[in-house]
Amino acid sequence: MLAWYGAQPIWWAPLERDARQHFGDALRHTYRRDSLTYELTGLDVIGEPDPVDVRIRFYEDPPYSTYGQKPEDFPRVRARPGALSKHRYSFDDALCLWYPLDPAEQRWTSSKGLLDLIEIVRTHLFLEHYWRLTGGEQGGHWLMEDAPHGIPGSDVCRSSRRHKRRTAAGRGPRPLG
Repeated sequence: MLAWYGAQPIWWAPLERDARQHFGDALRHTYRRDSLTYELTGLDVIGEPDPVDVRIRFYEDPPYSTYGQKPEDFPRVRARPGALSKHRYSFDDALCLWYPLDPAEQRWTSSKGLLDLIEIVRTHLFLEHYWRLTGGEQGGHWLMEDAPHGIPGSDVCRSSRRHKRRTAAGRGPRPLG
C-alpha cells in the first residue's frame, strides 16, 4: 500500500525546507498516522501586541470538503481561536485564506512551500486585526479585495484574494519609525 503524501519525504522535505531555515526551532511538527501538523510559536504580526501561535494541519483524508483540491493543497490553519473575523470557516474556526475555486495561481498550493503559507497567514492575521480595529462587524474595513461570498450549497466563508507581496526578512515585518 502506498503511504499517504504526508509520510513521504519527497513531499514534506521541500514543503518545510524554507520555513525551517526561516523560523528554526519555533517551527515544530507532529506526525500521526493520518495527519501532519506544523505548529509555529510566536509569529510576529503587525499591530498585534503579542506574537501569535499558528497550527497548520494536513490530512490524508480531510474531515472537511477540499472543493476539488488535492488534500495537500487545502490544509486547515488555525490561529487566535475564537477571534472575531469575517474570514474564517463557521464550522471549525479555521482561517479562510483563499477562495477555494480560484485557479492555482491565485491560491496557495503545497508546491509553493510552508513559508509562503505562513506569510499568507501573517497577512491574514494583520487584515483581521485591522478589520476589528476599524469596526469589525459594524463596518470594519478589510484592506484587500474580497473574493465572491461562499460557494453555492456550502458554508464556505468569504476570503480575501491573495495579492503579491514581499516576504519580510527575519521573524516578521516591522513598522517604520
